[in-house]
Amino acid sequence: MTLIQYSWMNLMVFSLGWRSFQNVTSEYLYFAPDLILSQEQMRRSPIYDLCLAIQFIPQEFANLQVSREEFLCMKAIILLNTVPLEGLKSQAAFDEMRQNYVRELTKAIHMKEKGIVACSQRFYHLTRLMDAIHDIVKKVNLFCLSTFIQADARKVEFP
Repeated sequence: MTLIQYSWMNLMVFSLGWRSFQNVTSEYLYFAPDLILSQEQMRRSPIYDLCLAIQFIPQEFANLQVSREEFLCMKAIILLNTVPLEGLKSQAAFDEMRQNYVRELTKAIHMKEKGIVACSQRFYHLTRLMDAIHDIVKKVNLFCLSTFIQADARKVEFP
């Protein structure tokens, strides 16, 4: 539960990228079946800059032709990328679980690529994509914080 609390936004943004990659072209963001934003809708929205940042994810999924197995391993690794400041009950179990998912990602890559060099390059590109999530999520969090502060300044009550 602690890991989810620390990484939920990363998981949500990563999953948004996957839904967009799976359901529409990279010209759209697929938030939900009834909320799909086109380029024009994004351009007119107050979150245009965020949409552009988030669009990087499905574009990379498309460029790399990420498999479902790779995505699921990456998602688990993203969950396990954040260690709470107060630590975990069993750091050794956590480290072992994380290593298991890294090994599973490597296996998924080997199903797609042949040769050590190609596998190493793919692993590098997939982990670089996971690293990019942090900068994107930082922008989303700053936007949310800014919106909350502005709403508080205007004494807007959220339901």
